Amino acid sequence: MENKTGKYFKYAIGEILLVIIGILIALQINSWNENRKAIQNEYKIVGKMIEQTKSDSTLLSNSIGNIESRISNIEYYMAVIQGTADSLKQKNFSGWLPIFTNINDGTHLVRNHLDDFKEINDFELRELLMEYYYLSTMRNKAINILNLNMLNNNLPHYHSLYEDLKKYDTTSTFEEMQDFLKKSKLESYILVSKSWLENVLIQAEKLYNKNQEVLKELEQYKNELVN
Repeated sequence: MENKTGKYFKYAIGEILLVIIGILIALQINSWNENRKAIQNEYKIVGKMIEQTKSDSTLLSNSIGNIESRISNIEYYMAVIQGTADSLKQKNFSGWLPIFTNINDGTHLVRNHLDDFKEINDFELRELLMEYYYLSTMRNKAINILNLNMLNNNLPHYHSLYEDLKKYDTTSTFEEMQDFLKKSKLESYILVSKSWLENVLIQAEKLYNKNQEVLKELEQYKNELVN
């Protein structure tokens, strides 16, 4: 009886161990499957982020070029007012001042994937994405300040000049343009516009540089997920 009882306990313990091992194996397999699904999901998210970051690269590059062009226009108008402009650069006054227009804000990555940042398991990359978000908000604030001041200050003054401004077209001379700009008291508005635009340019360049850094790290991280 003692031998039979001992064999029974050994058998029972063996069965329990087999059940425990089976459960552990099942849990391990389930954990592996869940981890694989999480990696696959993260891989897809990172791939989409890369596409959006590339779109941002084009958006920011075009925006920077646009701002630089507008600052150049302001510098030209200032040179006209001050009498230092080269009249050969622009002989005619087109009848409007392109510096009095809005700039659109927003980036594709932040707009479409901000909630996905927390899905990135790499802490340093997640921190980098949050830095990108912060710089995006700083650029947007600079744009909002520019647009609000253009809307509330510059445009009302610009509209008040409409009757005089509409007299000028592509046949107007450089001297006529210079005379109008001096009499219309636009110098202070143009100078302030330049400072607002330069602030936007600084923020846009910071964001673009961070964009390139983010793109490089996202592509590297995507390759690591595959391996």
